[in-house]
Amino acid sequence: IELLVVIAIIAILAAILFPVFAQAREKARSTQCLSNSRQIGTAIQMYAQDFDEAIVPWYVGGGDYPTQPLWERFWLGRLWPYIKTEVNRPAQGQLYVDGGRPRGMYACPSWSADRYLKAVAEPDCYPNDLETIYRPYVNGIVELFSHYASVFQMELATYGPDHCSALQNGRCGGTNQDPCYYFPGSFISRTAPERNRTNYLANIRRPAETILTGDGITAASNVGGLRVWTSIGCESRYIHQDGSNFTFLDGHAKFIARNSERYLMVTRCGNADVVVMKYFTYTAE
Repeated sequence: IELLVVIAIIAILAAILFPVFAQAREKARSTQCLSNSRQIGTAIQMYAQDFDEAIVPWYVGGGDYPTQPLWERFWLGRLWPYIKTEVNRPAQGQLYVDGGRPRGMYACPSWSADRYLKAVAEPDCYPNDLETIYRPYVNGIVELFSHYASVFQMELATYGPDHCSALQNGRCGGTNQDPCYYFPGSFISRTAPERNRTNYLANIRRPAETILTGDGITAASNVGGLRVWTSIGCESRYIHQDGSNFTFLDGHAKFIARNSERYLMVTRCGNADVVVMKYFTYTAE
């Protein structure tokens, strides 16, 4: 009987302590991720100092540099001189799921495809068909360069009468008539100069509230041919339990609880008041 009592006590203590240990382990992983984010923030500032206060581009058009490795064309490749972290590629012919992982400062110890897709499937992860879009992409990843992503363009939560088309979502495919002027990043392409834009730190009115990088994904997928992409925002909600880490354009990094795209604010767009994502729209006052 005494032995059974001891076993019961041990079982009760284990039931109490194991969740605590799991939470402590996750907290340690989140702290390591936040440290990575801070160092990425420092690298962004150093890049700006070396390039006349320019914000690092999220991608450099592949057609301009056909022999350059894909990872070097992304924002993380542009920051390599300041971080010295390369990607660990899968073996020839293998998918990411077969081998190859981000490493060093580009590896988040908490990241998993399951957590990523869980957030994508949430009804408030706009647009609502993200799961349909991202699941095959995630399953078909041939190179996962980083567990972090860079902002390239975000969409308005509401629209004014003129739709403020320059603020709409999608890769920066703007023209002189419909520019992509409202996301806090840069894009370079000599073969498509109408897409070129270099943003500068001086243009950012709220650098302490404007995200450039954070938990997410930067990858190449073989779905529909080789495609390169970066994804950030609501998709990273569950990377660290119920929230994720982000780096801001003043260099600091912090944890944001729940869906980072649902922190909203009102600003003027054309002749109308529109609701924008507070952390992803740099021109908002």
